[in-house]
Amino acid sequence: MLGNLADIDLRMLRVFCAIVDAGGFTAAQARLNTSLSRLSVVVRDLEERLGYSLCRRGSSGFQLTDQGLELFEAAQGLFADIERFRQHANRLGPNAREHLQIGSVDSLASLPCAPLPLALKHLRQRLPQVRPNLHLMRPDELEQSVLDDRLHLAIGAFHHELSGLNYRHLFDEEQHLYCAAGHPLFALRDEELSLDRICSADYVGRGYMAEHQRPHDLHFNQAVSAYSMEAIATLILSTTYLGYLPSHYAAGWVAKGQLRALLPLRLGYRSRFHCITRQGQEPGTALATLLQCLELAAQQLTEPAPAVVQGR
Repeated sequence: MLGNLADIDLRMLRVFCAIVDAGGFTAAQARLNTSLSRLSVVVRDLEERLGYSLCRRGSSGFQLTDQGLELFEAAQGLFADIERFRQHANRLGPNAREHLQIGSVDSLASLPCAPLPLALKHLRQRLPQVRPNLHLMRPDELEQSVLDDRLHLAIGAFHHELSGLNYRHLFDEEQHLYCAAGHPLFALRDEELSLDRICSADYVGRGYMAEHQRPHDLHFNQAVSAYSMEAIATLILSTTYLGYLPSHYAAGWVAKGQLRALLPLRLGYRSRFHCITRQGQEPGTALATLLQCLELAAQQLTEPAPAVVQGR
């Protein structure tokens, strides 16, 4: 039975809620970037602290107990109340500034149609007292952070639409498969590059993407995983791996002859980027204004785009 609610209890509750949102322990592994054994320990410790079972695991899959479902719903309300208290407390000071917690994937600054910089400019002009805090995360972390009320808003390319979140399309981003100078495929002509040859080369995959989210449904020889564009670029530049990068992000290396896109017309794709907020959230003035600024900036910067076939 819980006595005083401590920070450790809140951390365990957040992990438990993330497991429920993911639909089970295995799916939550990549989202939380931790091991199955660690997740099991956290839930077991939480059950011992509470004095009752929260979930069942077995051949029938992951299932919440009645108490687990009630605790999950109560925890969601608790985290929402904590965020409302934090925002209210921050508005009480003599020099109160409303803080906006904004999330984004990395490596968007070089994309001309990415609207966040222009949107922040518009926000500063309209509400100079608002202080935005920007956090760079993986797509799965962004979704979880918005669900948990740790972020008010996030921008990324998401591979599905989770219940509990609103998704607003903002822009698209071109992606290509690259290898570096010194890689065996770099000097080959396009007509020498068969899909079998490309798929048999060592490939750096995005660790947060599920198997069914492979670009063009191709079976690459995934030798390593990475969790940011910077990490993927580093591994590609080692001349050891192939990997996908946003074309705007790779353009500098391509111009210097350090990277080459492989069969861009066949293997390229476009990621569809959305802004996400939590469903049921009552947006304050700052968040509502930022959403307006994002839509305005996206309209000002949008370029005509071909069909979208894949997430980031």
